[in-house]
Amino acid sequence: MRSCLVIASLVGLAATARADTPAYRIVEDGALGMELPADRRVLDEAKAAGPIAACLAATPPGGSALFWVDVGKQGVATRARVAGTGKPALDACLGKALAKLTTAEKLTAAVAIVGRIDLLEPGTTSYLASPRISSAAVVIDAKGAPWQVTVNRIGYTSNRAQDIAGALDGRNTAIAACAKLRGKTAQPAAALAWIDGKQAVVQSGNRGYDSCIAKALDGVKLPAPDSAMWMQLAIGKPAEPLAPRTDVAGLTKADLLRDALTTAVRSRKELLLGCTDGKPKATLTKVGVALRGGKASVYKVTTGDTGADACVRNKFRDIAISSAAAGDKVELEVMLEPPME
Repeated sequence: MRSCLVIASLVGLAATARADTPAYRIVEDGALGMELPADRRVLDEAKAAGPIAACLAATPPGGSALFWVDVGKQGVATRARVAGTGKPALDACLGKALAKLTTAEKLTAAVAIVGRIDLLEPGTTSYLASPRISSAAVVIDAKGAPWQVTVNRIGYTSNRAQDIAGALDGRNTAIAACAKLRGKTAQPAAALAWIDGKQAVVQSGNRGYDSCIAKALDGVKLPAPDSAMWMQLAIGKPAEPLAPRTDVAGLTKADLLRDALTTAVRSRKELLLGCTDGKPKATLTKVGVALRGGKASVYKVTTGDTGADACVRNKFRDIAISSAAAGDKVELEVMLEPPME
């Protein structure tokens, strides 16, 4: 199954609470099994508009939400998930309503579409804050397994991107253990994942593998009962290991330590970049790292945002460097991206 092209597109609007402001808007962010067209919508809400309006009339929303809709080959939704409104009853109601969606054109195969449903704040003409989208890739350590999972895009509610990256990293052993279930003839694949604090769902086309990954993701802790996220995943062969070049002939102890520190920083690049999420003025291209007592920590970072600086220091603190002796002392400025050759 080919990876989907991620393009956000607005679906038609309905159920207006004011003459000029619709009560909701559906945004398609990604798909599995097809590429979202850039010039038109995929979902047709004609049959869902009434049920959506009834849901909002019965239960005023506390927030905008994420959605996942499975659509059969015939172009009719077979199942829908909604989370994030802050009202469990409204989430459930909207899930049933979105299950009435159809597609505006014929499909060649069943697909899954994820995105956001922005909801009007009761009594106003403004939408409640939309769930956030992060396109900073998170590469999950394969731990020597034959397949590696990379998170290419995340839609999330009250979570923080850097916390998500950290939580996923904490599940890398369980995720890597699932690789053997893909079989010897498996090919690289795209997948979707859904986490809402109940039971995680993963869809790639391999049921055994998907079930295993879902169980691994059940261990991801969400910050609030109404938190949720969907993720677009790529399953492929592991990238070249990020390990110090200890086998390079003639490498001095100083070179070895510099190489180890550089590797330690760059292998955590996405985790560190997550600290700038939601901070438009923050940029992160390099950090100053100090090695003391066999452990490395960031001692210098300037992103332009004090909160992001503190986050980077917290994420890269007391990292054990196996090639360092207790008495080794090094200070090094490391670029997150290697220089162009």
